[in-house]
Amino acid sequence: MTIYRQSTLTALLVVGVVGMVHAQARAPATSGPESTAPADSHMTDTRKAGTKHQAVDAETFVKKAAQDGLTEVALGKQAATKAQDPQIKQFADHMVQDHSKANDELTTVARKKGLQVPSSLDAEHQAIVQKMSQKSGADFDTAYSKAMLKDHKKAVSLFEGASESSDSDLAAFAQKTLPTLKEHEKMAEQLPGAMRSASATESDRRKQ
Repeated sequence: MTIYRQSTLTALLVVGVVGMVHAQARAPATSGPESTAPADSHMTDTRKAGTKHQAVDAETFVKKAAQDGLTEVALGKQAATKAQDPQIKQFADHMVQDHSKANDELTTVARKKGLQVPSSLDAEHQAIVQKMSQKSGADFDTAYSKAMLKDHKKAVSLFEGASESSDSDLAAFAQKTLPTLKEHEKMAEQLPGAMRSASATESDRRKQ
């Protein structure tokens, strides 16, 4: 009888140990989804953080796009007379023509929706134009080239955001205009002033 009891007790202990082992073996599988959830969430957050789109409402988009367009035209007219490099002059002509056309199209779309479209520069953008007018020669070429590259990167971001707008008319306008803006950005990257600025920046970095 004692031997039987001992055998039974031993068997129960073995079963208990085996059960614990199985439970531990299952533990990583159970915690797997929990450990991957934050990673998935982090990836989503990273994608959101990495996006360059400027999500704005229709009224804000119209105001920003109009002011930027008017500024490009004003600076382009300055460059047509003040720039020294022929390539910059040619680029400036494109800016005046393309942005004037885009401004007219934006005005047509906005007015159908009862949105006010700026017809003149506000104080902020007027200051930009005024500051550029004080430059001349090579300094003007460099400053204008840098401004065009910076401005068109911002414009592409703004219009990419608007191209996903729930407003179908503004989205269509943004989608139609985007290729031209991206082409302007590529052209700005090749401007002599922008390339000189990039070379100077690289030279300064090497000296440090």
